[in-house]
Amino acid sequence: MSPEMYFDDDDEVCPDYNVAVSRSNTATTTSSGATASSSGSSGSNGSSVHWGPPFNDPRSSPPLRSFTSHSQLRRATTQPLRLRPERYVYTYSMLAAGAPLKFLISVEPSNGRPTPGNCTFRLSLKVDGVQRPIGEPIVLRLSVDPRRLDFSVFMFPGKKNVVPAGCMFSMRVWLRVNGVDHRLFGEDELWVGKDLDFSAVTDASCARLRSATADAQVYEAVVGRARVQFIIRWQHLGERLYKYTMEYEAGGVGATLMDDLRLIVEGDPRKLAFHMYSVPMRSIPAGASHRLRVWLKTSAAPVPSDASQLPFVDSFVYQRVWKSDAFKIGARLEFEALGSRLIMGVAEGGGVPQTIVREREEPPTPVGYQQESRGCLI
Repeated sequence: MSPEMYFDDDDEVCPDYNVAVSRSNTATTTSSGATASSSGSSGSNGSSVHWGPPFNDPRSSPPLRSFTSHSQLRRATTQPLRLRPERYVYTYSMLAAGAPLKFLISVEPSNGRPTPGNCTFRLSLKVDGVQRPIGEPIVLRLSVDPRRLDFSVFMFPGKKNVVPAGCMFSMRVWLRVNGVDHRLFGEDELWVGKDLDFSAVTDASCARLRSATADAQVYEAVVGRARVQFIIRWQHLGERLYKYTMEYEAGGVGATLMDDLRLIVEGDPRKLAFHMYSVPMRSIPAGASHRLRVWLKTSAAPVPSDASQLPFVDSFVYQRVWKSDAFKIGARLEFEALGSRLIMGVAEGGGVPQTIVREREEPPTPVGYQQESRGCLI
């Protein structure tokens, strides 16, 4: 069988070639539907007329099926596959405060193809197989090829009087097209460094890792004389993308502090660690207000596979990923320290609450309005 032809299994056997040619040469069709043939086998010199069957006679032979090539069959039975959208990632490496960093710039055309139109730019920082977003996405309209772009990525030291020292930078990303520069991303407080000296932070109370499960890590610390647990949880969103959150719990009360840290993790997400500490702020009563800092901790260098290179000293890169300057908590706070003008409330009924049972579900009060006065809240 020729590769360009396709036959069904139930096709009829083709007639003999010589017989078919003989029939086509001797057959003549009249306008009345009769077929005249010269009988070579009979002894008569005349011609005989044989009436063929009508066109709609079911006894008539069906026409031969036309041959179909493989390419025509595929086009008839399959739909063209939709092209997958493309994005283009530019990578820039640098060494800052001893930390090896990689900045990834993702360019995503709106139509998924390298054609003129809107493109979304995203920036992320990658250290030791862990990637986190920096800044917000930016949309620009390009009339040039998004696969042939030139960027300027650089960092310079920020404030000098920071602790740990030498870990705060300002970062800029510029796009240069046809000699014209466009600023895309700017960050004035990018905290990153290698083997930072957190002991230099005055009055810092560092949390310690106490336990770890398949999807959580529990850290313990003392904040304002209160024993506090910080729980880091992660949720797999798809492929290598994870969502990290942080909660605190103390004395049976807790809340969510960091609710959405997106990280792309290459490998086991349990290998990630965090370094967190609190610093007391000046407040009355003392020990009621704190600064809270959370740093992402990743390895700075791969572990040597050759035992001859031992002893090996662990080295880590730290990135600050969350902060709060208003963490209010403390144990046995002395509110009387507010002074003689303090007016303290007295609990009625010995501090036993009144239980109120609602008979039916009340409709929610519109946001921004009071139900009693119906006036707008300022």
